Amino acid sequence: MEEEAGCFVLLTNVPTAGDLAQSAREILTVYKEQHGTEQNYGFLKDPVIVKSLFLKKPERIEALGLVLLLALLIWRLMERAMRRHVDTTSTPLPGWDKKATERPTAFMMVTKFVGVIVLKLGHDRQLARPLSVVQQHYLTALDVPATCFTRPAG
Repeated sequence: MEEEAGCFVLLTNVPTAGDLAQSAREILTVYKEQHGTEQNYGFLKDPVIVKSLFLKKPERIEALGLVLLLALLIWRLMERAMRRHVDTTSTPLPGWDKKATERPTAFMMVTKFVGVIVLKLGHDRQLARPLSVVQQHYLTALDVPATCFTRPAG
């Protein structure tokens, strides 16, 4: 059964020695009890994803884990900002099938920006088409100016 299940990758900074030490089994048990975290990282355990990755060095595995953790943090912060905006303004955002939602997700927001094309002409940037009203609503909810596409920071 262990061979069929494959491996379970779990990155942690919990010490393995000392007063705060925990065994791998204890850490896994605590982790499994966090249903929200489990859902967020579910895509990492998809056999298609896990089996397609091959990282030889532990440093590379750690680096990938850090990048994925930071991406999830940004993803959740976007959701938090949008939901806070909805709560404070009592204005739902456009969701799926043009229906308003009070619980926008980061995935929902990302799908609204799929068609945005930024043209770079010399040092200038411009949008191929103006932003839609829906896109502007999401940028407002994220407190991001519409000029983020044409005048990036830095």
